[in-house]
Amino acid sequence: MPVIRVEVPEGTEQTIKRRIREGVKQAVLDTLAPKEIKYDYVAVREAFGEIGDGLPLVTVDLRPGREADRKKALTDAIAAILQTELGVDPIDLYVLFRENPAKNHYTGGTPLADWVPSDQ
Repeated sequence: MPVIRVEVPEGTEQTIKRRIREGVKQAVLDTLAPKEIKYDYVAVREAFGEIGDGLPLVTVDLRPGREADRKKALTDAIAAILQTELGVDPIDLYVLFRENPAKNHYTGGTPLADWVPSDQ
């Protein structure tokens, strides 16, 4: 379960936003949260700004527990997607991870359990 918001410049084509969204969803499965496809929420939205000056901005809200190497792998994967789709230099990408206790994450009116790696 992460909730990921990718902010891109106004006027970004719908097809590009769709490819970014699908690419990020796959990157989550490959790096951050294998086997958690039910709770992967990814939104791509337009914001006023310019590449390299506030955009792209990626916000990742998640339950605590992911190791730094998982977060780094997701960041690198998102950087590659945005470089391909928008020509963004990875140095211009800002990713913010915000961890909140599982009791603050609800789906279907029920709080999520604490996060544990899928192999445990």
